Amino acid sequence: MIGIKRRLGRAAIATAMSTGMIGVGIAVAPAASAAAGGTFLHVAITSHGMYVKGPTTFPAGRVTMYMDAAGGDRTIEIVRLHSGYSFADFRSDVKTALTNLEGPNGDTKAGLKALNHAIANITALGGVSAHDGTVRHGSVLLSQAGHRYVLFDDSNLVPRRPVRLTVTAPAGPQTLPATSATVVARDDRRWGGASTLPSHGNIKFVNRATVSPHFVVLQHVKAGTTRQQVIDALSSPNPPDFILPGDQSSDIVSPGHAMSLHLHLPAGSYALMCFFPDPQTGMPHAMMGMVRIVTLT
Repeated sequence: MIGIKRRLGRAAIATAMSTGMIGVGIAVAPAASAAAGGTFLHVAITSHGMYVKGPTTFPAGRVTMYMDAAGGDRTIEIVRLHSGYSFADFRSDVKTALTNLEGPNGDTKAGLKALNHAIANITALGGVSAHDGTVRHGSVLLSQAGHRYVLFDDSNLVPRRPVRLTVTAPAGPQTLPATSATVVARDDRRWGGASTLPSHGNIKFVNRATVSPHFVVLQHVKAGTTRQQVIDALSSPNPPDFILPGDQSSDIVSPGHAMSLHLHLPAGSYALMCFFPDPQTGMPHAMMGMVRIVTLT
């Protein structure tokens, strides 16, 4: 649902917060068997298409996704579609939500209805975003066997390029990779967990909310920047003076689920934010106060 995420979330700060891009070399997944390290999926998205290297049938358990972005910023996500709900239904709900929640002439009631219909009919396991020319990776858990999992390109306004995944009986690791810090999305639209994170290493992102999906955005800011300054900047027409190059984000995770995200960022102060539209109001969560200042070391 990056369409909702980007148009209603990051678009809200696009003019105010000009995020930087940190270039890195191409990442290479460790050579490991499914039994030893879980399943590895390498996804490249270019201006011409999405290319997936890795199995589409694999055991339930850990899945590590590598996102190789070319020709623009790219995002991938894995969801489990609930019975009776198709990928076309999902696309339609996201499009309706976007059309009605992003503009001044939209029908908010219709937008919220579509948003909540989508939330109720998918389980979002998580995803990874990468800037143009970079590779980023993260891990999710697909714990239930079944054939209703979909990996898709979540880079644009609505989900596209679905790749069906078949998950068989569990084998290999049934836990996320070891992490040194955990961030927690809470029901009160606030962040819990660690306030010091590794600048180069895995973090665990846990959604402990009971209703809304959430996702992680980390934006590098000048030392001494306050939470209130960030919140104020989100609704200000003037660009803030505290933004520094360096940002990274996940895609959405449903309530009660978790993923790990491998950070590759400069050390320093960061604004930890979520911009998912609130299921009750449609307002991006960061604009409702879901902002925390954390330190990357």
